Amino acid sequence: MLGYRIIDGIAKIDESEASAIRAIFSGYISGMSLREAAEKAGKPMVHSMVKRVIRNICYIGDDFYPAIVSRQTFTKANAELIRRAEKHGGKKRLQLPPVYTEFEISEPEMHFDDPIKQAEYIYSLIGVRK
Repeated sequence: MLGYRIIDGIAKIDESEASAIRAIFSGYISGMSLREAAEKAGKPMVHSMVKRVIRNICYIGDDFYPAIVSRQTFTKANAELIRRAEKHGGKKRLQLPPVYTEFEISEPEMHFDDPIKQAEYIYSLIGVRK
């Protein structure tokens, strides 16, 4: 994911990319279009890709990813997405993405000798607590 490197199974911030992520958020909040914000940050992308960056909840940090932007910055950028969509008569109503904080895991019923397949299987058992 843009802004991170996985080193020994741990997500670490890649500062050169993280500064571009911060610049994208800042540029968009300040009034630039999604594409303009990305281009000015040195990461030219299509509109939909920049929108995915702005809506990616991982950038405020979680148990795996360290935070690159503050929750306040994330909320402002996503509120701006919603405001602009409504202003331009967007047919789909955008909403702030949910922030999940509680998870549960089912009991494993299978075992794989391949550690990667076992890890993928175990991760697949994690779900959001309702």
